[in-house]
This record gives sequence, structure tokens and C-alpha cells, in this order.
Amino acid sequence: MSFRAFLPAAMLVTVAGFWLGASTPGVAQYCEGTVHGLSGRYNLATGSGFLAVRTRPNSSSRMIGQLFNGYHVEIFDRRGNWYQVEIGGSTGWANARWLRNDCRY
Repeated sequence: MSFRAFLPAAMLVTVAGFWLGASTPGVAQYCEGTVHGLSGRYNLATGSGFLAVRTRPNSSSRMIGQLFNGYHVEIFDRRGNWYQVEIGGSTGWANARWLRNDCRY
């Protein structure tokens, strides 16, 4: 079979696979975010100057860590306006507004 004959057949199989909903195995992609836009003045009482990392993706959950401008974190998932990140060997949730990234979450 010549290359010219093979190419249309390969394209047809690929298009048919997408059209029928066939999927290929997912490839894990590393995603890193950088904390930005926080106040330069730290105040725990008012919640300024740091990005709280929480146990669940909501502001009323227990805080398990803090991130600061310029910190880099790995992003694993997104739920609404929250990213799941790693901090200190465990995962938690941080508000997506304060994390820049190129992830497609």
C-alpha cells in the first residue's frame, strides 16, 4: 500500500473514532501554578497577604496551609473557582483567582 493510499484511510479511522466517542488513553500532564496578586502586607486576622489552602473547595473549610506571591504549586484538579494543590506533602484547595497557570482546567 502506498503512503497516499494509507493517509486517507488513517484519517478516516481517526475521524470515525472521534465521531463514535472512542477515546485514547489519557496522558497525565504536569500543571504548575504561580501565586500572584496578593497584598504585600500579611495579616492573618483579615486574611490578607496570603492564599489560604483549605481541606475542601470552599472558604469555610479548615485552613491547612498558606501560599504567598511567587510560590509555585502543582495543580491536580479544579472544582468551580478552586484548584486542588499540593502543599507540604498533602493536598488541599486554593482559590483559582490567585493562581496563574497554563493548565486547561
